[in-house]
Amino acid sequence: MGRLRVVFDLDDTLYPERQFALCGFRACGDWARAEFGVEGVADEMTRLLDAGMLGKLFKTVLETHIPGHGPEHLNLLREVYRGAAAELTLFDDGAWALDHYGSKGPLGLITDGTQSVQRKKVGALALEPRFHEIVYTDALGADRAYFKPHPMAFERVAAAIGAPGDRFVYVGDNPAKDFIAPNALGWTTVQVVRDGGIHDATKQIDGGAPQHQITSLTALPTILGI
Repeated sequence: MGRLRVVFDLDDTLYPERQFALCGFRACGDWARAEFGVEGVADEMTRLLDAGMLGKLFKTVLETHIPGHGPEHLNLLREVYRGAAAELTLFDDGAWALDHYGSKGPLGLITDGTQSVQRKKVGALALEPRFHEIVYTDALGADRAYFKPHPMAFERVAAAIGAPGDRFVYVGDNPAKDFIAPNALGWTTVQVVRDGGIHDATKQIDGGAPQHQITSLTALPTILGI
């Protein structure tokens, strides 16, 4: 059996994505207060997030809190959110996993999302020194063409940190996109299921079921044997 090579997802796998969302909501609340004298925007955005309305959140809060807004305000609100200062901390088991598996070989990271935002998160978490290869799927092509579940990011990480015959493992949280490509490539796939995650931990696509599920990354050695 070849060498073990572990690759991680970022959001809600290594740190709570909700942390970043709340930073962004606070910035949006400050913007709405300064520009329109409106209060309660950050609280409303948090309520919508908790109600599972992430995809409609920005449009909804404009409709409910800023009457007479124009189309330009939707883009402005999103830019304020993306530009917010990020104060982030790793999950305790996320820090443990990076220390544990980082001592055994080079690690990889694959993350979807706007490249500038994901780079900000990586910087806030001081992750660059921990990974041999970080792939921002947004940087691979326009219009999210190479976001997961596209296999390109996985192939790129494999080439950077391993060799044919190595044993690759992908650890993520979102069965709607995280596992279909590594499953097809013959990798071991592990879903970490956490309370409070932003995305539905049960929604799957064909071929995308994880081979293993855990509730803490400290359980990885029971699956990987190391």
